[in-house]
Amino acid sequence: MSIKLLLVEDNEDDRQGFRQSVDRFNHEKGTEISIVECKTLDDALGQIDRSFDGAVIDMKLGDKGGEGNEILKRVDEWNLRMPIVVLTGTPSEADHAYVHIEVQKKGEADNLVILEDFRQIHASGLTKVMGSRGIFEKSLSDVYKNNILNQKAAWKAYGLADSEKSEKALMRHVLNHLIQMVDLDEESCVPEEFYIYPPFGDALRTGSVVRRSGAGEFYLVINPLCDLTFRGNGEFNARMIMLCKISTLAECEAHLPAGKQNAAGKKSLKENLDGNKKSSYHALPKTAFFEGGYIDFEDITSIPKTKFKEHFENPLLQIAPAFVKDITARFSAYYGRQGQPALSHVD
Repeated sequence: MSIKLLLVEDNEDDRQGFRQSVDRFNHEKGTEISIVECKTLDDALGQIDRSFDGAVIDMKLGDKGGEGNEILKRVDEWNLRMPIVVLTGTPSEADHAYVHIEVQKKGEADNLVILEDFRQIHASGLTKVMGSRGIFEKSLSDVYKNNILNQKAAWKAYGLADSEKSEKALMRHVLNHLIQMVDLDEESCVPEEFYIYPPFGDALRTGSVVRRSGAGEFYLVINPLCDLTFRGNGEFNARMIMLCKISTLAECEAHLPAGKQNAAGKKSLKENLDGNKKSSYHALPKTAFFEGGYIDFEDITSIPKTKFKEHFENPLLQIAPAFVKDITARFSAYYGRQGQPALSHVD
């Protein structure tokens, strides 16, 4: 595992200590962590580029203090997606407005713990996929060369007609190509893929998960997407917001008939719920940011869109489009059942 880190530190003893920690870590973990050392702010601004997998930055690089924020600003401006650890004697100096960073107090930080964190992040694929020189960048380049360039005449025409609309359409078009490049199967998916968290903006969409104000109950917006699309007048067509309750396991168990209110009955129910084998429910996986639950297709409520904000909070998260399709298909199938009456035959 090869990891390239930028170390920005003006104190020679601290730089030497970090070098020794890297040598020890590489020996114990079998990693190949290399560091590029910078002593000054100007040196760091000249060195930083897309080749790094992470950075450790001393916030105080001069007499005033807070000079490390200039490096964070550069990282943000250049869209250098990499994990950063900021070391400072005064944590309030670090400007969190630029990038997501981890701030540790200088003198108390453990270099080996910091290196292990970088190792785990790298092993997760985060920097390999999202890093500035990662798979995502290569995939974008492939889509640009193989799919977009040969369509440029059409996109030029769209841009001349409406530049803003063309940009949004192009983004959707590129994303569709990227999604096509990734296998979506049961074995490769993890629960976090199910959700977009936090959602982009407060607009309601099919698959938005909202919480009832002043309560712990969660609901899923189930309106058709076309009814929630904003029109030229700034409004969407839906008159009512349709919501399915997201029930807990205990709430689902409460609906079991008396004869199945036992350990065996509850175990069977959970297996059917988790496997989406019960047509009136759809399972939502648990993550660190959402407890999950079971969408109850029978527990539906509607509220006028003009009163929605009085009773519900802004969306907590959004179910990803690939999974929304399955939920809406199962919802439609549940209510589209015709059934067949029992036939009686006369001998």
